[in-house]
Amino acid sequence: MNVIENPVRRVAIVGAGWTGRQIAGQMAAFGVGVTLIDSARSALEASRDWILAQRPRFCAEGFWPEIGESLLDNRLRFAIPSDPLANQFDDPEGVPDLLLESVPEQASLKRRILRNYSMVLPPSTLIASNSSYFTPSTFSPHIVAPERFAHFHFHVPIWRATIVDIASAPETGQETRDRLIDLAVRIGQTPIVNRVENTGYVFNFMLKGLLQSALQLFDRGVVSPDEIDLAWRKATGMPVGPFGIMDQIGLDIMQQTMSNARFVDGDEVWGPLLEHVEKLVNQGKLGVKTGSGFFEYPDKQLPGG
Repeated sequence: MNVIENPVRRVAIVGAGWTGRQIAGQMAAFGVGVTLIDSARSALEASRDWILAQRPRFCAEGFWPEIGESLLDNRLRFAIPSDPLANQFDDPEGVPDLLLESVPEQASLKRRILRNYSMVLPPSTLIASNSSYFTPSTFSPHIVAPERFAHFHFHVPIWRATIVDIASAPETGQETRDRLIDLAVRIGQTPIVNRVENTGYVFNFMLKGLLQSALQLFDRGVVSPDEIDLAWRKATGMPVGPFGIMDQIGLDIMQQTMSNARFVDGDEVWGPLLEHVEKLVNQGKLGVKTGSGFFEYPDKQLPGG
């Protein structure tokens, strides 16, 4: 790999949800300084507690390099968005090399955050989205200096999946791609560089068909989610089936993604399937992160992990 003249050393992540905290922990464990930004202080506190609590297990199992708690904690900062936003980066030491958006899968919300941060951060700061569904050109027209913008999409659980999609908009520069590829490798991930824009990138594009089929079997009353996952695990040897995968991703994220897919594939395809997910979401059952979804997770431990 070519030596990068301006490697990403400091990252600001907007969104301290289930995915945002995993990204923050992964980056900090591998030596990157991280500022996790969220308007909810409780989400920031929960993220810090979660990251530090995972350290002994992740280090022992080889997912993270050996790192002491104090060093890991020192690499993490937590911040509430300032008003005006530019004040958040008054200190030159606080200006990130990369601003990564990791908020819920809502186009208007992502567009606003990406646009606003691109307006106040210098052109040397890369701007990226962790969107799992939208293509980069959905947002690039709204980015100041769009040559520095791309998608940098992680797969949960990040420490075990270890792939990150790098997808370019038409305006994305080669230096942006190179810096993101370099960062991905340095934090223990394998970069999958998309040659053209594609909804869902690579794995999510394939996964869509599996999850849709599983929900259709459930919707038709053929068998239960447990039996569907059992069939998948027995036949493939994989540790997790499609409903377990949905619980890992987060049923709130599944709801958002399926709602977006409705507008592409038609409500008649996704409407009945979405109802099964929405029922659980309305009950606060979001999957592993809340301890229950399609299945129960008493210790909030990932299946197969």
